[in-house]
Amino acid sequence: MTHKENLKPNNIPTKQTIVLKTKLMPQDIMEVLEKKKTSLFGSTLRHPKPEEVKVENPILYLEQVIFVSGYYEIDFNRKTSYTIKVDSDVTEVSIGNEKFPILDSLGVWKKFGKKMKHGVGITKQDLVINVTENAVRNIADFLYLDNNGLETDFSYSTSSDAVENYAQRTLDVNKEHIRRIEITDDAIFSKLAQKLKDSLTLDIKINHEEFVVTEFREIFVPIYEAKCYDNKEKVAIARIDAITGKFL
Repeated sequence: MTHKENLKPNNIPTKQTIVLKTKLMPQDIMEVLEKKKTSLFGSTLRHPKPEEVKVENPILYLEQVIFVSGYYEIDFNRKTSYTIKVDSDVTEVSIGNEKFPILDSLGVWKKFGKKMKHGVGITKQDLVINVTENAVRNIADFLYLDNNGLETDFSYSTSSDAVENYAQRTLDVNKEHIRRIEITDDAIFSKLAQKLKDSLTLDIKINHEEFVVTEFREIFVPIYEAKCYDNKEKVAIARIDAITGKFL
């Protein structure tokens, strides 16, 4: 594939910042932990008793998830072939002003001897014509990246009643407990560009390509973490979704 390395987007929209509302308070999380804490230790056959596991107060973190969407438009040439079925009694096929002979069962070119056109292969019942096509494709897609830079699913609502009204103020208040993605915006856009181009074959020649980012958001998801200790001083980190109460 002939293409520009590290294709840059033609435009980048302003990044929108969203902070999801925390629905569960620390006391709610402690209730969840009391029910689940023993599952963090032991084996499938034996877990410690609840009184053998101690839990520290949970800490709320805001973990960044990146959403980016866009489209990739490409004008390209690709090599392909077309096969035309012909009857066994056909000696010649005309396409426009070109005439193509058919090979007989003895391997002899009927009527035209060996004057077969370059780039055209013919069998007894098939006429195969190698051509170069010009095509245009427009591919749209999106991706979510977690705070480790890995593609992830995202099932939360971002409707107005599910998000903080003052996102930056919430981030400022919790600035000591924010986990952000550690890759650059350019690297994020490159991940999206690669996803958009993955469906293309390698055997093409690109005449023109355009990459456009249509949406760019950072979404902060509230997650509680708490250190848990068993009677052997083993430590486990419990992670609980501050919106759903789900153990992560």
